[in-house]
Amino acid sequence: MTAVSSASWSSPLWGQTALVTGAAGGMGRVIATDLARQGAAVLLVVRRAAQGKVLKREIAQATGNLEVDFLVADLSVQTSIRQLVTAVRQRHAQLHILVNNAGVHLQERQLSVDGIEMHFAVNHLAPFLLSNLLLDMMNVSAPARIVNVSSQTIADTRSLPFFGRSRPAVLDLNDLQSARNFEPGVAYGRSKLAMVMCGYVLARRLQGSGVTVNALHPGIVATDIVADVAPPLVRPFLSVIRRFLLTPEQGAASTVRLASLPELETVTGTYFVRANEQRSPESSYDVLTQERLWNASAALVGLS
Repeated sequence: MTAVSSASWSSPLWGQTALVTGAAGGMGRVIATDLARQGAAVLLVVRRAAQGKVLKREIAQATGNLEVDFLVADLSVQTSIRQLVTAVRQRHAQLHILVNNAGVHLQERQLSVDGIEMHFAVNHLAPFLLSNLLLDMMNVSAPARIVNVSSQTIADTRSLPFFGRSRPAVLDLNDLQSARNFEPGVAYGRSKLAMVMCGYVLARRLQGSGVTVNALHPGIVATDIVADVAPPLVRPFLSVIRRFLLTPEQGAASTVRLASLPELETVTGTYFVRANEQRSPESSYDVLTQERLWNASAALVGLS
């Protein structure tokens, strides 16, 4: 007997397709599960096939939605992102929701196989390239939404008060890859700031198309990145610190809300902190800097 998905026309997202990057992470799997529970066909982007198989089965069992599949990609590699887009097109004709959730935080400066600093490659250029390559699918699917998961580090590179002195992220167009002076928290904050700023550009370019672009800080969530950013002196106390942070479920809720709530369907070019609209750092609204960053990003990923 063939199993049938419990998703139906009465499900809020029935008939819609969603793509979630970083789906195997703590917040990513919750986002994907919640979207599947609302009836969407969900594509999970994971780094390893074994991860994807387990996650696909778990989400199908938890939601009764059998329209869940996975795709393997390394988002630090531009060729892999382009192959991912080809695979998405082979499975679906339309795409209604794109959640750029994947992110990386590293203590040492590393370069991707494309020769790009890893924070900038994964946290900014990956969602930049992926969003642009999928735009035609999203245009024909409109209304459609792009949700970029950012971080409080765009305003404060020491976003946890017990991790040190606060410092705002400042984008240096002459050193986007932190080649001159690398600090992990600063590089991370700059890459997330770049994602938000290019999101503003894309939102302007898509005005009136029915495709929206928004970003959010989901709150300080107890994910693996918290352990990555913690200084050595703090790490022995992480188990205690995590009790005061948001759970992945709490962090994912604002992302799912932005991706699915009907009353947010036409909101675009906006930055949220959890469920509330807020302004990102004032420097992020400089249109000339935004456009220069967009052009530099397009050159780095080979987009005209």
